[in-house]
Amino acid sequence: MDLHKGSCLCGEVNYKLDSEIKRVVNCHCNFCRSHSGAAFSTFAVVPFASLEIAKGKEKISAFQFGGGEKHFCGTCGTPIFNVNKKYPGLCMIYLGTLEKAGDITPAVNIWCESKLGWVDTLSSIHSLAQGPERK
Repeated sequence: MDLHKGSCLCGEVNYKLDSEIKRVVNCHCNFCRSHSGAAFSTFAVVPFASLEIAKGKEKISAFQFGGGEKHFCGTCGTPIFNVNKKYPGLCMIYLGTLEKAGDITPAVNIWCESKLGWVDTLSSIHSLAQGPERK
């Protein structure tokens, strides 16, 4: 039974998860910031055995780092999931790739010792429903 589905931006890689998400975390470590290009990464943690690449397995590229491996679409570059030796048997799915990411809320911020100072002020900055008007 597929409990969750997701894909990369271009649709070349599709995956299914047949287990519940164990936890959703915002990771603020320097490594996650560097390899995602963002202020933090949000992951859905699931058993690795529950991940099935339904389409495009051959399109997935990998980057090995000290303790694990980042997997991403080799066509569009979308990060799909990471595995890490610190967390055997688990994989970290990038939340933005899940079909129903809007229904999922992070439960915890981790590696806050390296969190960017302005992250805690996000709710107080000016927000637009869509991008700014082009002038």
